[in-house]
This record gives sequence, C-alpha cells and structure tokens, in this order.
Amino acid sequence: MLRVKSRKQQHLFDPWQFMSPKRRKMLDHDWPGFFRAHVLELLPVDKLALVFPQNIGRPTKELYTVLGTLALQQYHDLTDQQTSEQLSYNLQWHFALELRGRT
Repeated sequence: MLRVKSRKQQHLFDPWQFMSPKRRKMLDHDWPGFFRAHVLELLPVDKLALVFPQNIGRPTKELYTVLGTLALQQYHDLTDQQTSEQLSYNLQWHFALELRGRT
C-alpha cells in the first residue's frame, strides 16, 4: 500500500513551535532548511511510487522520507547504522525531512 504525504498541505499548528526563534532561524538558514525547501520537492517520488501497489500489502514508509534519507546518507557518506541513528535522533534530519512524530 502506497503512502505519500502531500507537500502542499499546510499545517494547522507549526510542528516546530517548541524551538526558540534563534534555533529555528539557524535551521532555516543552514542545510536542513535548504534541503527542506528545495531538495525534497525534486525527489522522484512519483517514479518510485509506480512499483508499489496502491491498495494491497503493508503500507510503505512515507516515500519523501525514504528518498530523502537515502540522499542524506549519500551526502554525509554514512553507513546504514549511522543513517538509522541520524534519522532516529538528529533534529536537523527531522527538520530537513519534515518529520513530525512517527516515521
């Protein structure tokens, strides 16, 4: 089963409101903000989605998260274990990939 979040949908509440304005500005003006604003929308999610059935099977992980994680893994030259740790705990990765809550 295919799962893709719409990148055009606005949030009712800012999921990053817990951050101080200075911290949020740092994320916006560093690589996480650039990745979030410019790279995520260029990921070929539509091409990857073609290989998954629409309504049978286990739900996929969100495809922007999958492709974004692979791109960040290559960019930072990380092992699979290091990538898993970054995706689990690194706030910069959460911000860049627009992760809110469960992944």
